[in-house]
Amino acid sequence: MKPNDILNKMLDISHRPFVFFSRFSDNDQSDNALKTLQLLNEEDRVTAGRIAEYLDIKPSSVTQIIRKLEDAKTAIKVKSSEDARVTYVKITDKGKASLNEKSDVIDDINAFVFKGFSSEEIETLQDYLERIESNISCEHFEDAINQIFCDDKRWQHFDKMNKRFGNAREKMMQKHSNHLQNKRVIGGRK
Repeated sequence: MKPNDILNKMLDISHRPFVFFSRFSDNDQSDNALKTLQLLNEEDRVTAGRIAEYLDIKPSSVTQIIRKLEDAKTAIKVKSSEDARVTYVKITDKGKASLNEKSDVIDDINAFVFKGFSSEEIETLQDYLERIESNISCEHFEDAINQIFCDDKRWQHFDKMNKRFGNAREKMMQKHSNHLQNKRVIGGRK
């Protein structure tokens, strides 16, 4: 199998619907409601301020998350018995059941996806994927991508052949630009 065939196969796999669901793992950053539910499951006496700190978001955004969890009946607000000014957010039994069900579903998906793989094969695959990720995360790769995709003459030629090339380039450049901005923001925090 050629490298391009492997990348196409990886892309095909990554676009399957079950992958989108299984991406909501315990360390996923994209779903603040889920992460809040996980926090509530792990800690007692959680305030809105603690949620904002945990998610690294503005306190005003936490109100919407709490409301979403309350609407789903997975969390409730409870006044502190020691200080009436303090309100805690607590996970409900339904919230705990939801987390357990999510975990069970992901375990089932993983069992199907990796059926027939030994532990050693899974570790080897993980090593290979980490090497690929390392290769595409280096500065040299980013420079090469910029050279390839910033060459307007090359892309004018492709665009004449098929508009999808130009559209794909624009999307790729936008994602690459967003990635670089995120990298700078994260790098600036350290």
